[in-house]
Amino acid sequence: MKIICISDLHQRFFVDKEEQKKLDIFYSFLDACIADPPDKLIIAGDLFDVWFEYSMVIPKAFFDTLHKLKTLIEQGTQVVYVAGNHDFVFKDFFQLNLQAEVYMNDYVFNCAGKKFYVSHGDEYTSNDLQYHVLKSILRNPLVLKLFSWFHPDAGLRVGKLMSRSSQNYNKSKKTLAKQEKGLIDFSNKLFDEGINYTLMGHIHNPRMLHLDKGTYINLGDWIKHHSYLEIIDDKVELKYWK
Repeated sequence: MKIICISDLHQRFFVDKEEQKKLDIFYSFLDACIADPPDKLIIAGDLFDVWFEYSMVIPKAFFDTLHKLKTLIEQGTQVVYVAGNHDFVFKDFFQLNLQAEVYMNDYVFNCAGKKFYVSHGDEYTSNDLQYHVLKSILRNPLVLKLFSWFHPDAGLRVGKLMSRSSQNYNKSKKTLAKQEKGLIDFSNKLFDEGINYTLMGHIHNPRMLHLDKGTYINLGDWIKHHSYLEIIDDKVELKYWK
């Protein structure tokens, strides 16, 4: 059994040189997966900087990424998408058009006798009150309903402004440690319930931390680190794509 886990590409609607460089690296990774398909690819949220699914429209900038995922699925790989904080609305595109699985909160699977828990992790960060308040507003059903009435061109431009794509992802070590503490504390609770590994993203800090009762893993990102987790039977390894 071979499983690949990734998080936080944050693909943008508008492609400049920096964005194209990021995509070229990511596409080389996906092409390698297509050439040697894993049994499962798990995306732990925020593949796109904003995913708001209209009934009849998807952003054309995302076509190549979605096509490569579709090709991977046609090769026999099970693709699982766990929603992140930039994934505002899923309807049925991933399920019907790609034949992928979508989970809005978390996903649990077993491999080689070990139990893995996957979540984007944004719900569990600590010292991040401003973000949690903003998310409660942006995920409000009335706000989402109003947003769906916008013309897609206008709506996606607003979505770009709502996202954090223009912000610097480099956080101080102190801030990062405070936010990650929430992820680790939540992981310890899950370890007490029988989970062996927790896999999360959101804070863009690739890390594998062996704790008393289990292992916390942050999947990092594809903006700076190009990190991913590879699980082959009982071997679990955090890797970096070059």
